[in-house]
Amino acid sequence: METEIVYIYNLLLIILYSTALSISLVNAFKEEKKSRKTFFFVLSIYFIVFILDNSVISMTELISSFASEYNQSFQGTSFIKTTFFLVNNFCQLWLISSISHSKVKRWEYMIIAGIFLFMLLPIQQSSSWRTYLYYLPNQLWLFYLGAKALYSYYNKRMEPKYKKYLKKIGLLALVFSFLILMEDSIIIFTVDQYSMFHTNIINRNVSENLFSISWCFLSIYYFLNDAPLFTSSHSNSKSYNQSFIYSFCQDYRLTEREQQICQLLLEQKHNQEIAEDLFLSIGTVKTHIHNIYIKTDVKKRAELFSLYNNYLYAHS
Repeated sequence: METEIVYIYNLLLIILYSTALSISLVNAFKEEKKSRKTFFFVLSIYFIVFILDNSVISMTELISSFASEYNQSFQGTSFIKTTFFLVNNFCQLWLISSISHSKVKRWEYMIIAGIFLFMLLPIQQSSSWRTYLYYLPNQLWLFYLGAKALYSYYNKRMEPKYKKYLKKIGLLALVFSFLILMEDSIIIFTVDQYSMFHTNIINRNVSENLFSISWCFLSIYYFLNDAPLFTSSHSNSKSYNQSFIYSFCQDYRLTEREQQICQLLLEQKHNQEIAEDLFLSIGTVKTHIHNIYIKTDVKKRAELFSLYNNYLYAHS
């Protein structure tokens, strides 16, 4: 009965991870903007690690011979688990930095590399403390990422839809870094057994599962509500087709750069997105937008949309 419950639990996790992975990959292949495409591919790699890690853990729970061999690896170093942590840590850092529109610092890469090398340190015989120290840097890193996300949330100007996800991710990382660490401490020091001839380790951390489940549900929510593949961007692109926009810009004597920015404005993109698309600074984008407003005799975006809609109606 216990084996059946474990099997069903693992099956449900794999289904959830695979669902999130599939939707992320669909968005990655459909997306045309390079930065978004890269974001979805990194997120997909993150979900792939969820699947692989859970598959290995489920095998230790369901196949005794595999469990014995895998657990013995902790008498030295578990290269498989260490690699999963390496990819996990990188993906988490890159995703949070991308959402907060901040560059990954060189020293952050160095910390990830340092954690990886520390986890690979050879040791003749494992112990509770050695296993605890093996996991500890990763939970401290997760706590740092949560603090980084919340710092960006409170101190950086960005679109509200990005800020709400940044806040949720930051809180999740802070809360679960603590819960995962507490669960590790209890299991490693009171349940796991380490000896030269017998090693019995509980490889699953339920708090870690809840964290990955939260990531999946948060990502699926984003795909269904805010990702461009599932929004009404198709109707927008149909209304603001390029030929009419070009004629509109020509009539108001916009420069080539102003035409590019005007088109992105009419596609309802924010200043930050326009800057990223055209590789310009925010200040330069604002200057061009100001010039567009002067030439079209409007004062805000809503008036520009209204002006263009009237132009579209008159010429369609």
